[in-house]
Amino acid sequence: MNNKGFTIIELIATIVIMALMLLIVMPSINALLNNNEDKAYEYYADSLIEAAKLFVSKEGEDITPLGTLNFTGCVDISYSDLYNTDLIKDFTDENIDCSNAKIRYTKNINKESYSYNLICKNKKTNEVLYNSQNIPNNNCTVTAY
Repeated sequence: MNNKGFTIIELIATIVIMALMLLIVMPSINALLNNNEDKAYEYYADSLIEAAKLFVSKEGEDITPLGTLNFTGCVDISYSDLYNTDLIKDFTDENIDCSNAKIRYTKNINKESYSYNLICKNKKTNEVLYNSQNIPNNNCTVTAY
């Protein structure tokens, strides 16, 4: 008898072990891929906030209808405001539309903050690919001090 090869049982056992390993590893790989996709949108949101900071410093007193930098409250900055002043570019993938983004600049006497709503959709299927809404659904008002 020639004992130099594998038996059918050994081959089946090897295939079963490899399949089990694949079943264990695949959810981790899928989670890693999905996490990396979200990172691209999060970096884009960070670039929107940086553009909004430039927009606020560039517009100065014109950021509010009050015509003063001495105010408290919030101002909404639209995607088109940032795009039309060449402070941002479209999302890098031409099939993805993130143009419904909005940045909210909130100013108190001692503190400034920025938050964003970013919804990115596939242009062909209109499927929402990323949705992060950090701005409450209230209107912005400003008050001079």
